[in-house]
Amino acid sequence: MFKSLKSKKELIKLTKQIIPPLLPQFYKGQCGRIAIIGGCEDYTGAPFFSAHAAATLGCDLTHVVCEISAAPVIKGYSPDLMVHPYLRGTDFLNEYKLRRRGGVEVGQSLDPNDPNFETKFIKQEVMPKVNAILDRIQVVVVGPGFGRDHAMLLTLQFILEEIRARNLPVVLDADALFLVAQKPEVISGYPNAIITPNIVEYRRICDALNIHDDDNLTELRQVSDALKVTIFQKGQKDIIISGENLITNDEKGSNKRVGGQGDSLTGMISTLLAWGMSAYKNKIWPESKTSIPQFNDEEIRMLACFGGSLLTKVSARKAFAESGRAMQTSDLHKHIAESYREVFDV
Repeated sequence: MFKSLKSKKELIKLTKQIIPPLLPQFYKGQCGRIAIIGGCEDYTGAPFFSAHAAATLGCDLTHVVCEISAAPVIKGYSPDLMVHPYLRGTDFLNEYKLRRRGGVEVGQSLDPNDPNFETKFIKQEVMPKVNAILDRIQVVVVGPGFGRDHAMLLTLQFILEEIRARNLPVVLDADALFLVAQKPEVISGYPNAIITPNIVEYRRICDALNIHDDDNLTELRQVSDALKVTIFQKGQKDIIISGENLITNDEKGSNKRVGGQGDSLTGMISTLLAWGMSAYKNKIWPESKTSIPQFNDEEIRMLACFGGSLLTKVSARKAFAESGRAMQTSDLHKHIAESYREVFDV
């Protein structure tokens, strides 16, 4: 469908078809159940911005699964998000080993001297809780504020295995893309994935795959073909590509670059993705049963990316017009609802 470039007006019309209306017969959770997996001691804002953008756009239920020390901070940002302190970093595991050796931790089967202790701890103590969340949601975002701690990245590998086993749509950003550059196999061959690299993250992935071409679109297609995923290349002009399908968005955004805008983008993509892959595919409102054309999964992923791109840029432009150099990502979030009405409710 997107092999030939379509106008912004056409793409907005197509994207509107995957957005469910607000109807009194819907029940909680039908229009979005999302998990944002990320957040560590040093980075608590990123998962919050992703989750808050998803919720503000209209996701019914938004979970944050984070490292234990990040949870109280993220909980303090907003009571609207469900925050789960399930992840554990290397420092926690090392302290646990010391307590076990000192006899403080009792009744546990894990041997602190086992060379595979880290893997066993994560699989036994962490993953059952994470899996319980994965069993309840429709879309996952991984990476915001995740950090590059060894135990956390090992956990992320296990999480991606579980996501693939459930065939869940997943958006990878930030430190999840650092992992992809280290181990492309964690996501390669999984078409239900979207990666959202900035220029630095994208170059790392190209280096890992040994793909380099002077023509950006040719190179993007080669990376997409190699990984078999949808790529959202962020920039002044956003480029969304999956195999031969291509969407671009050159909507003007903000001249101010602040940390967190990419996290807001992933949150909005995830809400649109949940609407498309669950509400639209399950035909929960009358118009979705008769919409023409009927979208396949790849087209839904690309439309979700376009919608997230457009809303992020429009919200950022409004925030910049209001705040100028003082603009922060929280200012962008104040304009998400207004931008949605302006773009999709006309």
